[in-house]
Amino acid sequence: MIQRVQSIYLLLASLMAVFTFFLPYAHFYGGDVKVAEYAMFGVFNVQSDILESPGVFSFPAWALGALAVVIPLVAIFLYKNRSLQYRIARLSYMVNLIYVVYLFFAIDRILATIFEAELRTLYHVGFYMPVAAVVMSFLAVRGIKKDEKLVKSLDRIR
Repeated sequence: MIQRVQSIYLLLASLMAVFTFFLPYAHFYGGDVKVAEYAMFGVFNVQSDILESPGVFSFPAWALGALAVVIPLVAIFLYKNRSLQYRIARLSYMVNLIYVVYLFFAIDRILATIFEAELRTLYHVGFYMPVAAVVMSFLAVRGIKKDEKLVKSLDRIR
């Protein structure tokens, strides 16, 4: 049954992961002036429109983002095998959690390696999307577990 509530949670988790491809994770400010922003494909210098660091910080973010999109979509279509769907949804939860931790440390590392000056960090919407995806994945796992418990209780009655 694709119309179960956990399928909606998994779809929302996947959509939130898609948004991370288009929204910046953080802005870096020197005083009141925006100096740079960190997005999926690198650190952009806003003042000169130059890509500061394309590779080191973008590939892990890209890979985790792609996994965070695909895994919940796979879990949606495993509704006939609830135990496998439960494990895949838990994997989605863990991938999104790893994604959030990676982004936090990557932003801290960007400040230390690329910018020598003291800059202020403002976390942007793209940083909070994986956090919301963690919540959606958790709710989906809880719904799948509740369905499994209901089916087992009905089997016991028969």
